Amino acid sequence: MAEMVVPTSEVRAALGQITKRFDAGDSEPVFFGSHRRVQAVLVPIATWEKLLAHAEDELDLGVARRRLSDRGEWLSEEELDAAVTRAIEKASGQAPG
Repeated sequence: MAEMVVPTSEVRAALGQITKRFDAGDSEPVFFGSHRRVQAVLVPIATWEKLLAHAEDELDLGVARRRLSDRGEWLSEEELDAAVTRAIEKASGQAPG
């Protein structure tokens, strides 16, 4: 995982330099913590956004797989339309039509 763990106090003192390095295109993460134990990591925002998107995709894929493996009855198109209409009406405070 982390090649080098930087003490938290050093990261605090060098935060401006670290962000400038990220702005310059260096994407190497900074692992830091105390007593040579990694407690956190700093990464450029672009890296964070990619990680977050990937995690969200994995979660979506897991939900989709579970739903597809459900052998229960599926709603017809008409039943689905009616359910969505009821949900919209309920959310907007309208009386069912």
